[in-house]
Formats: sequence, structure tokens, C-alpha cells
Amino acid sequence: MTDNGADVKRTILKVDGVFIPDPSELQWGLQSVSASNAGRTMDGLMHVNLVTRKRKLELKWSGVDFDATSEILKAVNPEKFEVTYFDNLNNRNETRTFYVGDRTSMVKSYVEGYRRCDVAFNIIEV
Repeated sequence: MTDNGADVKRTILKVDGVFIPDPSELQWGLQSVSASNAGRTMDGLMHVNLVTRKRKLELKWSGVDFDATSEILKAVNPEKFEVTYFDNLNNRNETRTFYVGDRTSMVKSYVEGYRRCDVAFNIIEV
């Protein structure tokens, strides 16, 4: 989808500057990354040794057509990519660099004779 004026539908995700179809579900998460020496000692004390925190977005699309399925999967096919999304912690749109985890796409056939796909994957901040 391209931004060509007021009639453009605004979506909630932009990948490398291009709007992609709205996901059916978007779950925002924040992962804590601890140093390798983190853990609980024999006295029961937890040593977190936080190195950083990274965003993780769990994304799912339900009942999308084959063209949209291909568009979504191609958008996250590079090794890493820029994503603009609404960040729940900071309460604003942000652009960060992400990579994608395993991707799945299931084809479903409906009684009416048409087929649609469900697509799911996680993207994790680099």
C-alpha cells in the first residue's frame, strides 16, 4: 500500500516505510535480556544483571487472501527491517529495527468454496 493522499487507509504497521495489512492480533511485549552470569545463587538471591530490554511483537492475520499473505511474508523476509508501530510503553508511534522468528501460514477452505490464509509470526527488536 502506498501513501497517496487522504483516501489511503491508515494501518497500524509499517515495514521499511511501507504500510502492510492490519494484523487481526498484535500483542506487544518487552523482553529483559540479562548478562550470562545472571541467575539465582545458593542463598536464594536473584542476580538479574540486566543488559537491555527489547520489544517483541506477536502478530497474527486471520482469513487474508493469497496476495495479502505474500505481501506480509515478503515484508519481513529480509534479515532485519525497520518497523513503525504504536509502542505501548512510550505511548507513541516508534520506529525500531526488528528481525523475524519462524513464520507460519495455514490455508483454510470454506464451505462457500473460497480459500483464505492465516499468517503468524513474532518480530523481535534487534
